[in-house]
Amino acid sequence: MPEAVSGSRPRRGDRWAARDYPTLLWLTAALVVVIAHRVVPQHGWVLVHLVLLGALTHAVLVWSLHFAQALLRSRPDLDPRAHQSARLWLVTAGAAVVVVGVPTRLWWLVVTGAVLLVAAVTWHAIALGRRWRAALPGRFRVTLRYYLAAAAWVPVGATLGVLLARRPGEEWVGRLVVAHSLSLLLGWIGLTVTGTLVTLWPTMLRTRIDDRAERLAEQALPVFLLAITVLVIAPLAGSRALSVTALVLYLAGLVWWGRALIVPVHQRPPGEVSTMSVSLALVWWVVVLVLAAAHIAHARTWTAVAHGYGTIAAVAAFGFGLQLMVGALSYLIPVVLGGGPSVVRAVQHRVERWGVARIVGLNLAVLTWLIPVPDPVRIALRTFGVVAVALFVPIMVSGFVARVRAMRRPHPGRSS
Repeated sequence: MPEAVSGSRPRRGDRWAARDYPTLLWLTAALVVVIAHRVVPQHGWVLVHLVLLGALTHAVLVWSLHFAQALLRSRPDLDPRAHQSARLWLVTAGAAVVVVGVPTRLWWLVVTGAVLLVAAVTWHAIALGRRWRAALPGRFRVTLRYYLAAAAWVPVGATLGVLLARRPGEEWVGRLVVAHSLSLLLGWIGLTVTGTLVTLWPTMLRTRIDDRAERLAEQALPVFLLAITVLVIAPLAGSRALSVTALVLYLAGLVWWGRALIVPVHQRPPGEVSTMSVSLALVWWVVVLVLAAAHIAHARTWTAVAHGYGTIAAVAAFGFGLQLMVGALSYLIPVVLGGGPSVVRAVQHRVERWGVARIVGLNLAVLTWLIPVPDPVRIALRTFGVVAVALFVPIMVSGFVARVRAMRRPHPGRSS
C-alpha cells in the first residue's frame, strides 16, 4: 500500500491534524444537525452539504494527493506538508462559510466560501500537476487525468451554487440546482472516485488488478467529460430531454468503466465493512443516476424538477457519498497509520466492529426516501441509520486507541 503523503520523508502513523480531524468533525456536525434539526434552518440542505461539501470534499483532497504520490513516486518537497495543510484548512473554512451562509441568506458569505473552496481546489490541482510533470513514466497515470479533470469542475459548480444562493425565480432554481449538483457530484466527486477505484478496489479486495483496467479508464474518461459538460449546458439552456440524454450517457460510461471492477470481485467477493460499503455505495450511485433521469424526464417544468429534487440529493449524500467515504476510510485509515501487520490487524478488528449492523442500518435509512412506509417505521429506520453512522466516529477513535496499545507491545515485524 502507498506511503502516506507528507512534506518531508513520508512516515506512517504520524499525526496530522489537517488530515486526520476535519472529516470526523464534519460527521459530528452532521449528527448534531440530525439531533437538533428542528432549530436548524434548511436542515436537509445543511445535512447534504455537511456530508458532500464538507466531509467528502476534505477526503477527496487528502486521498487524491495520497494516491497521486503513490502512483508517481514524486519528490515530497514538490509539495511540502505545510502547503498541504494550508489547502486542507482553506477548503474546510470555505465549506464551513458556505454551510453558514446559505441558510442565513448572507450572500456575501456564500461568495466568500465559494472563493475559498475554488482557491483551495485550484491550488490542489496545481500541486498535482507539478507532481505529474516531475514524475517518470508509469502505469495508471490516467488516474491523475481523472483528478485534474475533477478539479476543473469545482469552479463551475461553485459559480452555479453562488447564483443559486441569490434565489432566482423558481424556473431558474430548477435549472441551476441540476447543473450545480451534477457538476459537483459527477464531476468533482465522481471523477475522483472512478479514477481512484481503478487501483484501490482490487487493493481493498487483496487481489490483482484487471488487465483491462487502465484501458477501460482511459476510454471512459472522455464519455464522462462529455456527459458532465452537457449536464451543465442543457439545464441552463432549458432542455430537459438533453439533460436526460446526458445522464444516460454518463451511466453508460460508468458501466463501461465498471467492467474493470468485476474481475477482482470474481476473484474475491466483498466480505468486510470496507468492501461491502463501497459496493453498496456504487449501487446507490447507479440508483441516483436513474432517479435523476426519471425525475427530470417526468417533471413537466423546471420548477417541478426543483421541488422533487430533495430525495435525489438525500440518496446521493447518504447512500452514495457517506457510505463510500465510510467504506474507503475503514480500509485506508488502518493501513496508512501502519505500525506493522499485527498493529494494522488490531486496528482493522476495531473498525470491523458491528460492521453488518452498521451497513444494514444506513441502507435501510436510505431506502425510506424511496419506499413509502408508515411514519413510525420511517422514524425508527432513520434513527437506526443515524445510530449506525454515529458509531463510525467512536469506532475510528477506538481504532486509534487500539493502535497505540498495539504499538506498545514489542513485535519483531513492526515498522514505523
